[in-house]
Amino acid sequence: VVGGYYLIGGFIIHALFRRYNPKDYQRMSLLQYSTMMFFLLTMVALPAKMMLRLAFNIKYVWITPWFNV
Repeated sequence: VVGGYYLIGGFIIHALFRRYNPKDYQRMSLLQYSTMMFFLLTMVALPAKMMLRLAFNIKYVWITPWFNV
């Protein structure tokens, strides 16, 4: 998780100090975009979700009509 934060931080620093070129985004294929979004989601959103669940003690309960909780 910490390595992922270093990697994301490096990308953010690189993006802040780089000049904007719209052609960079036109060259990305759908497969590259999907792969990038998958890794971004797993490295950023999943640890953030786990930390929020631990911080606020959230428990998930599966409630169904045929099972009384």
